[in-house]
Amino acid sequence: MPKQVDHDERRRHIAEAVLRLASPEGLDRARLRDVAAEAGISLGSVQHYFRSKDEMVLYVVRHLGKRVTERILSGMCEAPGTSRVRSILMSMATEMLPLDDQRRAERRASRALTARAIDAPELIEELRQGDRWLHERVMELIEQGRRDGELRPELDPALEAVALLAMIDGLGGDLLLGVRDPGETLAAIRYHLDRLGPP
Repeated sequence: MPKQVDHDERRRHIAEAVLRLASPEGLDRARLRDVAAEAGISLGSVQHYFRSKDEMVLYVVRHLGKRVTERILSGMCEAPGTSRVRSILMSMATEMLPLDDQRRAERRASRALTARAIDAPELIEELRQGDRWLHERVMELIEQGRRDGELRPELDPALEAVALLAMIDGLGGDLLLGVRDPGETLAAIRYHLDRLGPP
């Protein structure tokens, strides 16, 4: 009896191979045959699931976005403490920062995907959608914190969301370059979030 192939799992397996290659090499140097070798499958198998490199990269963008989003949502559900909104935002920041090998590889791959998106409108739109989703979630949390009295009532949720996400992104780059260490990075974000609370 022929072996049943889980096609979604095979696509995810290929996507993980792309992410491993994108991290140290950049995407432009990763050819389909390189992806096949990294995934341990034939070039024909890769081409069966993805007709072109651009189609494969678009899938990888969605796969990476889903993986990070699931971790963020999980952290939002598990955030402890009386300062719930600040705990959730801190958990979100922790999931987005390159604090371990997996998240460092994700950050490097994300930068490679962003660089490739400059000349690929469908990739740009996918990345924009992810950015909008994240901005809206942070904005909603800040608005909730204002309503609950956990955050200062005069805060502008939309602008605070932009500022926090830009801070996380900048500190993530600092971590990759070794400009900051993890303890210093997390302390800076905690300090910023504490300043959003009432005096």
